Amino acid sequence: MLRMLIPPVVREEFRAYSIAALRADLRAGLTVAAFSAPQAVAYALLAGVPPVHGLYAVAVMSMAGALWGSSRFVSTGPTNSAALLAAAALLPWAGAPDFLRVCYTLTLMVGLLRLACGLLKLGRLVQWVPESGFLGFTVGAGTLIALGQLHHLFNVSSPAGAWPPAKVWGTLRLIAEANPHTVGIGLACLVVLLVTARYRWATLAPLGVLLLASLYAAWAGPDAGIKLVRDIAPVSSGLPAFALPSFSFDIWAALAPSALAIAVVGLIEAVSIGQSFALKRQERVDFNQEFVGQGMSHIVSAFFQGMPGSSSFSRSALMDHVGVATRLGNAYTGLFSGLILMLAPGVLELIPISALAGLLFFIGYKLINFTRIRRVRATSRPDLVLLAASFLVTVFVRIEYGIFVGIVLGALIFLHRACEVHIAELTPADEEGRYDETPYAPGAPHPPSDLVAISLEGDLFYGQADALRARLDEILRAQRPRVLIVRMRRAHSIDYSCWSVLLDVAEAFAGSGGTLYLTGVNPALGRIIGKEAVQRLIPPDRVYARTDTPFESFESCLADVFRRLPPDSRLNPAWQRARAARPA
Repeated sequence: MLRMLIPPVVREEFRAYSIAALRADLRAGLTVAAFSAPQAVAYALLAGVPPVHGLYAVAVMSMAGALWGSSRFVSTGPTNSAALLAAAALLPWAGAPDFLRVCYTLTLMVGLLRLACGLLKLGRLVQWVPESGFLGFTVGAGTLIALGQLHHLFNVSSPAGAWPPAKVWGTLRLIAEANPHTVGIGLACLVVLLVTARYRWATLAPLGVLLLASLYAAWAGPDAGIKLVRDIAPVSSGLPAFALPSFSFDIWAALAPSALAIAVVGLIEAVSIGQSFALKRQERVDFNQEFVGQGMSHIVSAFFQGMPGSSSFSRSALMDHVGVATRLGNAYTGLFSGLILMLAPGVLELIPISALAGLLFFIGYKLINFTRIRRVRATSRPDLVLLAASFLVTVFVRIEYGIFVGIVLGALIFLHRACEVHIAELTPADEEGRYDETPYAPGAPHPPSDLVAISLEGDLFYGQADALRARLDEILRAQRPRVLIVRMRRAHSIDYSCWSVLLDVAEAFAGSGGTLYLTGVNPALGRIIGKEAVQRLIPPDRVYARTDTPFESFESCLADVFRRLPPDSRLNPAWQRARAARPA
């Protein structure tokens, strides 16, 4: 655990760092820093904090994330989802004197949660977040990001209230007051970004549209009424100063749900981004170490006035596109972002707010992945319900709850599926040595027969015990067998509850004159059956151990059963043919 706190860059990159790698990393760092600056200002605007705090987050998180992270591609800093979640979390403190301290506190809490996940090696837990639930959350977040920029696009006052649909409706009612210059700038930026999205140089488009928008605003002059970044908050010059977050229990308790949501969403993003580039480049990513990197980047940033963030797919894709060589490329992104703060903060102040609104509208639209939504709709109805529920809660209730609803509903759907008992009736097929499997499902034919053979599948655990008992009772009642063969080869495991069901059924079946056989029994279950108390209910001569050859123990059991069954037994026609075909 302590080894994970030693920056991997120190342990690995510095050992064989070449001039070629230095050139590649410097090029990547400069490119991503130039791309990140306007993004950081836009995300700060989305979170409701002064733009400079987005730039602080890029500078600090990029460097700390590079030092402690695992992937050379994963770029850490402000992101759309983190900014939107932060905006909802910080809304109760809007206008308060300690607003910024609360923001730093939220960043610190997110960092501590992610660091704990890494140190406790909980990287595998992210796989329990259903993709359809996360997709619903991202679609909802994209919708909120896009619609939440309407008042900036129209240059009208933001309606009072915190409920997003009400704010959107209130903004639309003020559309007659919209400034034509700001609307034109925002829509022009959006159209250019949409048109250029298909080209390889699309990563440079945001810089281009913001530059052109700034030139237009300067040409139009102050009489045009175009609101600029400096009209909201000036971008101060210089590196971030040390600042203490709040350690008030009340503030921490109030921020806890939002901090957990931001931490979970960020870890999912880090895993998905890191995994996608690892597969593409055939590299390995240590997700626990990446969680440590995400945590340390936020902890350090919290003491240097940074807003919450996460891994950015767009910046990570740009890192890959420009050919980053090592994790130090992200460190250079932070270094160059600091230089931008020192040398050119005034340039960022000249960006029109409506241009940033157009950029955020585009980012929100890109989060809505229509291809994946159609894929979910075509493949799984429960996942479609899960997607819809996560989306609706995100948009119409609270964004923090959207991801948790996806997790909880996903777990309930999993438990519902896991509690289904998979039992199929085995009957001889026309081809010798093969068997047809007819699942016990509504409408499936299962005629009465003195011999019934069934196959149990999957991991049998306590959640299936009641369903298993009900199904076996139904089989005995409906098909009225004298012999029941239970093939256990596909039952990977069985717990006490389900094993008790089998013993109870065996005892009741024997009391009514029936005989139960078990075939394909694995060694662990065989040791349990070998105990004297169990042998009273299932004697050893009715238990057939699993062999390496499929159906070998089942065939041995059948041979013994056919010898013991009377000639006039009432058998399923398939069993009659199989019995007649066997040598006497």
